[in-house]
Amino acid sequence: MTVRTGAAKSRWNGILPVNKPVGITSHDVVDYVRQLLGQRKMGHTGTLDPKASGLLLLCLGGATRFSRYLTSQDKIYRAVISLGLSTSTDDTEGEVTFRYPGDLKALVTEDRLKKEIELFTGVFSQMPPVYSSKKIAGVPAYTLARRGEKPILRPVTVRIDSIAVVSVHLPHVEIELKCSAGTYLRSLARDLGARLGCGGHLFSLIRTAIGDFKLEKSYTLEHLQDAGAEKIESDFLIPVEKVLWNLPAAVLSEKAVEDIYHGRPVEMEGSEAVLESVSFTGTPLEVRLHDRENRFLGVGLVCLSGESTGTLLYPKRLMMEAFA
Repeated sequence: MTVRTGAAKSRWNGILPVNKPVGITSHDVVDYVRQLLGQRKMGHTGTLDPKASGLLLLCLGGATRFSRYLTSQDKIYRAVISLGLSTSTDDTEGEVTFRYPGDLKALVTEDRLKKEIELFTGVFSQMPPVYSSKKIAGVPAYTLARRGEKPILRPVTVRIDSIAVVSVHLPHVEIELKCSAGTYLRSLARDLGARLGCGGHLFSLIRTAIGDFKLEKSYTLEHLQDAGAEKIESDFLIPVEKVLWNLPAAVLSEKAVEDIYHGRPVEMEGSEAVLESVSFTGTPLEVRLHDRENRFLGVGLVCLSGESTGTLLYPKRLMMEAFA
């Protein structure tokens, strides 16, 4: 591949799976790793509340351009819901707004609990917590709530693929669930308590998976500190293209690489760009871009030309560091 100019070469490019501890924000984790590695270009792909722990994926360098492919992936959580008590924040941080006065064990049998839990599977509308990061006219709802205002929130569509009761030790119920991005576990705890008639809030939360990334293959902050920058670079960083394994690959000639870099579409009819293991059917298709030496270049879009029946490959999101 021809050497380019004008693209900044960054040492740190990839995905770093971190085990976030309880008691700090997701942004605190980003700041910690920034200082450890001495790199500013970094972000995470899905906030965990300070009281929550578990898997947090950091995107470093050029990988930040592909964060949306991680943000939108399904999540798996282990959560403990505390029944019999509702709070203003739907977790342990808020003020108590309701306390069930009756016999919780008589009200919440295991059979009834499991039946109610199953009703939360599938696609449904969910009201975000009042203290959430949902923005209203550009202002997070939690900011408005802390001012004493009442945020006007709209329901969001979420999906829960599976949900199971792990253990019951009232008032605590431990569950495990797989859900779509954007699902609020605090809302789930609140709504389950409402259905049971006793109130409820989220007591604790651990994120155990994001797509194919697992908590057991992540690194604690202490582990990162002990390992040091050299080992993190050589052993811990995951190439961003591994996140895009489900996209078909398009292999580009040197001329096609040049065209893509400069924002020019590439004709798919010749040998300049070849789709591997898939046929184009006419529907716009996202593809991984590689040169003939298998270097990852970014993501492109294959679609029909607007002026003919020809097929063109357009650059969509490039790994600029690969061109440096």
